[in-house]
Amino acid sequence: MRYRFAVIGLGRVGSALLELMKDSGHVPKWVVTSKTSISRPKTFNAIPDRPGDTDVIFITVPDGKIGDIARDIALRWKEDLKGRVFFHMSGQLTSGVLGPISKHGGKVSSLHPLQSIMDTGQAKESLKYSYFTVEGDPEAVSVARDIVQSFGARILEIKKEHKPLYHAAAVMASNYLVTLLSSAEDIFKEIGLSKEVFLPLVRGTIKNVEKYGGSALTGPIQRGDWETVKAHLDMLTLSFPQMVDLYRTLGMYTAKLAGRTWALQQASESKMVQEERLGKIASRLKGQGARVVFTNGCFDVLHMGHVTYLEEAKTLGDILMVGVNSDDSVRRLKGEGRPINPQGARARILSHLSSVDYVTVFDDDTPYRLIELIRPDVLVKGGDWDPSDIVGGDLVRSYNGEVVTLPFHKGFSTTAIIDKIRKNGK
Repeated sequence: MRYRFAVIGLGRVGSALLELMKDSGHVPKWVVTSKTSISRPKTFNAIPDRPGDTDVIFITVPDGKIGDIARDIALRWKEDLKGRVFFHMSGQLTSGVLGPISKHGGKVSSLHPLQSIMDTGQAKESLKYSYFTVEGDPEAVSVARDIVQSFGARILEIKKEHKPLYHAAAVMASNYLVTLLSSAEDIFKEIGLSKEVFLPLVRGTIKNVEKYGGSALTGPIQRGDWETVKAHLDMLTLSFPQMVDLYRTLGMYTAKLAGRTWALQQASESKMVQEERLGKIASRLKGQGARVVFTNGCFDVLHMGHVTYLEEAKTLGDILMVGVNSDDSVRRLKGEGRPINPQGARARILSHLSSVDYVTVFDDDTPYRLIELIRPDVLVKGGDWDPSDIVGGDLVRSYNGEVVTLPFHKGFSTTAIIDKIRKNGK
């Protein structure tokens, strides 16, 4: 069956869909776009007052505008919605976003091409060999099958509640793959090599995955070569510290795929560095355009106030570095009987927080020398500190860095926790 159709929004997907529909014998009646071209059917700058003699309307606008378009259509067309089929092309949103149209008798569905689209010409060809996923009203799903099959493409029906997971998987398979390969390219550039060097490796890996699936896994984790993994983390910590978490997270999932156990020590030890090395890392990060945040404390008995504070500090930049007072430093500041937990344990616990990127232990009474070494873009302390009293604040301001105090979270105190434990223990 051939359908009379309209397209609302002529971005990359809408433009490709328009051409593909025409090539497949369907009849374009009108489009909504701000673009002008004599090769297009009748053009509107906004939703027309009537749908005309259309059978199918495609809504191919950004996700955030789909609901507004649906409400506008419902307000304008009302009784004219009955018997017509509406598709939006979002991978994330369900057909429910077209609820205003459905209430007036329109048949609605989400129809999503599982494909990466960069330009109209490429999209026309790639869509022919792609899968489309569909969910929605049965009548709309039936029309979707007719249309997709007319392209020569394939279509799969999915459940509405599965859309977010479906889209997350698509993002990982496409968007995040681009990010991963771009990260690899940055490292290759560092040693004087271009992406052309590793693209054959990527193509070979894709072919292996097509044939063997997860069994195509090779490399140090698959072999259980943890010394090599550790060497990678050590070098990334120094040369590309912003990639350490990416490598570590992928390594953990790779270990699971390989049937091996990822050592917890390796999950955090690359975050724990000596002062001098931390200074070099900070310099490298800032050279790469990262915004470095620094804070410090004893963190003797870690509690919710600490965790919240560190999470908020991380939002002020890209990388959060934490200085931890050594045992001797804590004793000088807090007196005998403190710290409760030794410096290695305190640093190790902090290193397991997702908000913390690097931890170092310093032995001075104040972190001034460490701040001088790191020269952070942002220096952070809790709201119980007056900004003018924050150690190192004058230094950070001297090179136009920021000094920030975060709200003090009442009800959480290491001293109060220790006192309560001691009282209950008597």
